[in-house]
Amino acid sequence: MQPYVALLRSASTAAAWPAHRIAPKVADLLDAPRLDQALQGCDAVVHLAHGDHGPQATRNLVKAATAAGVKRFVYISTMSVHGPVPGTEAAREETAIIGRYNHEYSDSKAEQEEIVQASHDRGDLAVVILRPTVVYGLGGHFELQVIDQALSGVVTMFDGGTGICNAVFVDDVCDAIAAALWRPEALGQAMFINADQPITWGEFIRTFAAMVQPQPRFDDLDAAAALAWWRAHPPLVVTGLTDRIRLKLKRLAGWRPPVSPWPPEGRVLRETFPVAFTNDKAKRLLGWAPQVDFARGVALTHDWLRNQGRLGVHA
Repeated sequence: MQPYVALLRSASTAAAWPAHRIAPKVADLLDAPRLDQALQGCDAVVHLAHGDHGPQATRNLVKAATAAGVKRFVYISTMSVHGPVPGTEAAREETAIIGRYNHEYSDSKAEQEEIVQASHDRGDLAVVILRPTVVYGLGGHFELQVIDQALSGVVTMFDGGTGICNAVFVDDVCDAIAAALWRPEALGQAMFINADQPITWGEFIRTFAAMVQPQPRFDDLDAAAALAWWRAHPPLVVTGLTDRIRLKLKRLAGWRPPVSPWPPEGRVLRETFPVAFTNDKAKRLLGWAPQVDFARGVALTHDWLRNQGRLGVHA
């Protein structure tokens, strides 16, 4: 097996890279000449990056990978390409629709997935697209959000925590990526990477909050009221230099954004999610299956959080 080499955005990040690992390469995905140089000698690319200029970054990476003769390009997409509030048709890849939803993250990732798929359709790259669901474990964003709230003493959830949480353990996602790098059946295909059984967000939140002592208070919030507030106060979208200058001038003139009484809109939509995704296609084409159920994933993550000192003084 060929070694994995990390591609990092900045020299400062590379300087903090563990010395016992293979030295990373450094290139910003928006710096096309540097990127061309970094990919020389690579026979496969796993694209996990996302940022404010995601589509342009992905175009650059696809072009550089094509020029370098990369033999396999695995793009890590997301379930969010089907929008923040998809219908039941999104549960299976065969009926799921990729569109535009006036939602910055979903629309950006949808465009990037289309860029990658088009490269395969043109014959430029051999592509596999993975759409992980809610990835958790070993210091992931979702459990740390709950832990941080629990340490503050108050944990919030929406509508009794009844929303569907398509939780998948990070190691299972890594196994899917490894399979996507060589399975010929997966070429040109996109597929969900999800656990066998969904849980509720209430189960996810309460389980991780229970790791913190003393136990926090739980506050149940009204999702409809939160979404109504966000519709009336949409967040500013700053996409370029002109937008940044305008925002700077507004702030200099004394403008300040309204202080939200609610958690971010993205969290409201995520924790009231209506669809459970299947993983049948990934099992069939990757020869893969999730190995870590939620109970085991929680136990592994608890040990990691405790060893990292993330559970507070009573852990």
